[in-house]
Order: sequence, then C-alpha cells, then structure tokens
Amino acid sequence: MIRQVRLELRRSNAPAVAVLLLVIGILGVASMYSFWQGQWLRLGYVHSSAMFLLMPLALAGGAVLGRRDRRTRADELMNSTGRPRWQRTLPAMTALGVAVAAAHLLVLAGGAALVATGGAYVGVRGLAGPLVDVLVLVGAAWCGTAVGRLWSSPLLPPLLAAAALVAQEGVSMLAGADSKMSNVSLMINWPPDTPWETLSDRLLLSRLALGAGLVLAGLLLAAGGSWLTRAGALAGLAGGVAGLVLIGVPGPAGIWQLDPGARRYVCADGAPQVCVTAVNAHLLPEVTTEARRGLRALAKLPDAPTRAVELRLDTIGSNDSEQWHRPRPAPGTVQFLLEVDPGTGRAADVAERIALGGGTMWSGCGRSGDDIAPAIVAAWLLDTETVRLWDSWTGYRYADEQQEEIRAGVRQLRALPEPEQMRRVTALRDAAARCEPDLMPALTGRAAP
Repeated sequence: MIRQVRLELRRSNAPAVAVLLLVIGILGVASMYSFWQGQWLRLGYVHSSAMFLLMPLALAGGAVLGRRDRRTRADELMNSTGRPRWQRTLPAMTALGVAVAAAHLLVLAGGAALVATGGAYVGVRGLAGPLVDVLVLVGAAWCGTAVGRLWSSPLLPPLLAAAALVAQEGVSMLAGADSKMSNVSLMINWPPDTPWETLSDRLLLSRLALGAGLVLAGLLLAAGGSWLTRAGALAGLAGGVAGLVLIGVPGPAGIWQLDPGARRYVCADGAPQVCVTAVNAHLLPEVTTEARRGLRALAKLPDAPTRAVELRLDTIGSNDSEQWHRPRPAPGTVQFLLEVDPGTGRAADVAERIALGGGTMWSGCGRSGDDIAPAIVAAWLLDTETVRLWDSWTGYRYADEQQEEIRAGVRQLRALPEPEQMRRVTALRDAAARCEPDLMPALTGRAAP
C-alpha cells in the first residue's frame, strides 16, 4: 500500500494540487500579515478564512485525478481484476489526501515559525481550526475524485470549483449575515476584535461535521458502485452540509470565544509592576520600559497608581470602540490599550496612553470625546511639548491634525505658577474620574470650584 501511494504521489496530479494550495495559502496569509503579525490566534483566523478558496481548488484537483482513470480507460483494466474496488481506488485518493493536508499544514507551520521566533504566544488551542480544515480539504478532494470518475468531461474541474464558490457566496448573500444559511460560506466574515479570541467550539464542530460528510461521501462514491453506497454518499454529504449550517451560529458570538491561556496576565520582574496578556508577552520588555516611564510621570500627582496592566475585555469584542473605555481598573492600577503599529511591529505609545488625562483615559467612564485636554496633561506629565496619539484606524494622521492645539495648550499651562499647574492637572484628572464629558474647563480654570 505504501509503495502504491508513493507511486501515485509521483505519477498523479497530487504534487501539482499541493503546490497550488500552498501558493494560494501563502499569498492569503502574507496579504494579511499586518493584521496577524506576532499573533497566533489571528493567524488561525486568516488561515481558516482562506478555506473559502482552498476548498473549491481541492475539489477541482480531485476531479482532475478522477478524470485520469476514466480518460485513459484504466478503470476498465482495473475493474477486470479480482481486487475490491476500494483497494484499487484508495492509493490515488490517499496520495491526494496527503498532498492537500501537507500543503495546508505547511502554511500553518511557516506562520507558526514566524510567530514563535519572535517569542510570541503559540497555544495548542490554535491548532484546532487548521486540523479541522485539513479534514474538509481532504474530503473535498476525495469528492472531486469520485465525481471525476463518474464524468470525465474537461469542463468538470473548473465547473466544480466555480459551483463551490458560487454556492458559498450566493447562499450567504441571499440569506443575509444573520441567517444560519450564511454558514454555508467558509469565509469568516467577522474578524476577531481582540487578540485573545479563538475559533469557537460550535464553529469547529460545524466544520468537523462538513469534513466528515465530505470524506464519507468521497469514499463511498469512489469505492462503491451500487445504488446503496451512492445513496449513502449523498446522505453523508447532506449530513455534512446540514451540520455546517445548523451547528454554527452566525455573528461574533457564534464564531469566537475567549482563549484563557492567551488572555492571562504575564508580569515583568521588578517594580512598579507591569503586566500584559500572554498573547502580547513578546512585547513585554519594551512595554515595561514605556509603562514605567508613564507611571513615573503619574507619580507627580497625588494618589497616583502604582501598577500598570494591559486593558483586556471579559467577553468577546463587539467591534465597538466604546467597549474599550468601559472596564474599570482595580484600585491603584492604571490600564493601557496595547496596539501594534503595523509599520514597525512595535507597541504604539504606551507611556503616552498611560499619561493621558492623568491616567484616566481607560478608567471605566467611556470615551469623553475630548482628546485635546487629556493630551495636554499627558505632555505636561511627560515633560514634552506634545504627544502623538496613535489611532488604530488612522495611525497618527488624525492625531497629528491636533498637534498645534496641544502644543499651545501645553505652553499656556506651563506659563502658570507651578502650584497652579498642579492644581489644574489634578482637577482635570478628578473630573475625568467622575466621568465628566467636558474636561477643558478644569484645565483652563473655568470649571466651578
């Protein structure tokens, strides 16, 4: 059997299919590198979303293999032997299954190597999605092989691939994003909102059902010639699609769940204490330096926090920026939002984020809408002329439009006597802690005493 599989790996189209899936997989992962760099779980999201294209390609590759025996009439020769049909078909199907599985896992291995070499979090849970997707790819390739042996037209492979793409996109569009029928598409339309979110058990189970149905259908169609086995193949295929549709739940709540291992805190040695989530632990050395700079700046104020931790959510994200401003920190702790600048791969503005508003930007009040006054306070505390605020959507562009106003405010504040400077900065911090929406009056001295 092993010798026959090796022979099929050389003489069949299995290597070509593997190379095609490998190239498409690499291009898909590379095109989203700025989104997942250093993030194991986000790499899993990108890798699994590529199944939208990879599954139809595996289906077409299997059809090409199935056409080979029918086109060359080798099936007639094999049918004249006394061996069971499954023994004659299994070597070629095994070779194709090994090829598509290896291609898919090689892309994952390459991405995992990039993540691991940077010292980033690589959890076992992140392997679940790719392993389930391997079953889907193998099942699709085997179904294509079986169909190719039934119909040897050269139009079959592209038609199968096109039909799979149209079915995924068409059904999803017609049904709507909130319908269970949208689960027919293997594209994950809702990206994770936090780096510690992983594919949910329900999503994995739904894809596992599809993979099992495809594998069963492919085996029965290729190995059996009776109406009973063909009926079983259709039942297996229908069951797999039904499992994909009915088990999965559309929307973020059904796609994602928290990975406790990725979300746990990892803290730096020494004091003051600085902690980040495990998924961002590879950034801890540089974050610690910047966070302690921010804590030293806050120490100028009375009752300053003595600990800084990365802001994390207790539930999956809702793609709403307001949610990040709601979690309230523990007493004596200041929170900071940790984002990575895709241009540099480094954490953006940790010290500045800690110093904003005297440590109140992420204090549980929600977003005030006033960026200028908290930024003036941050620059005053850090002994700089201004601070450049990073925004995940616009980078520094939006914040840089406010630079002149921030610089002017810092100059006006520092022109005051030092006791008055401290009084106004403290007043702004206290006003922000009370969740007051307008903070500039506290900084300019126009606020009511």
